[in-house]
Amino acid sequence: MNYESLAQMRTILEEMVGDVDPDSPKGKKRLRILEAAIALFVTHGYRKTGIDDIARAAGIAKGTVYLYFATKVDVLMTACAYEKLRLFSQLDGIDAPTLGPRDRLRQWVRASILMVAASPLLSRAAIGDPEIISALLEGMPERTAQAITDAGEFIGALLDAAVAPQRWTNDERRARIVVVEALTRFAPLLRDDPLRQGLSIERFADALADVVVDGMHVPARDRTRA
Repeated sequence: MNYESLAQMRTILEEMVGDVDPDSPKGKKRLRILEAAIALFVTHGYRKTGIDDIARAAGIAKGTVYLYFATKVDVLMTACAYEKLRLFSQLDGIDAPTLGPRDRLRQWVRASILMVAASPLLSRAAIGDPEIISALLEGMPERTAQAITDAGEFIGALLDAAVAPQRWTNDERRARIVVVEALTRFAPLLRDDPLRQGLSIERFADALADVVVDGMHVPARDRTRA
């Protein structure tokens, strides 16, 4: 993936989510299903939530759910995509040619923290909820693996641009990709005000992005390596 693929990323999410326009009959019903599923998955867990529970919470017949989703894991995957798409505006402008590579990385770190912190289902996945993780890996292994690969490649491109023309060793580069990806694991904890010590989530995310990007450089001993 590269910077230009953000538009493609949004398109893929839109295709996965489908019609959720509250002003259209089908869109309104699909949206009700997703919102009901998110609430139940977060409150009761993925395994303990059945399609009949989702239908009841959404106020529709169980068979109607199957008109929109083939399986429960389809509901889960679509719900995760919906939460991402709902907050995708956090990434607006990240691919603008006027934005420098370090500011581009800064915006990515900030956006990834805020998107997860504001998303109940993604927060559960970020902290490693075993039910959600195993369901995604078992139900859609190829799509899940591809999403992980795409995220790593995108972050790697951001990191490379932020320190160009210097380069890390492969091990150093991989370690930094892992660390940046892992930052989202902390996002759910930011709901706890004592952790933020009075800072808003937005201010905390800004400061964290500054700390990450301002410390992003290639060690002097490696700057002559190809």
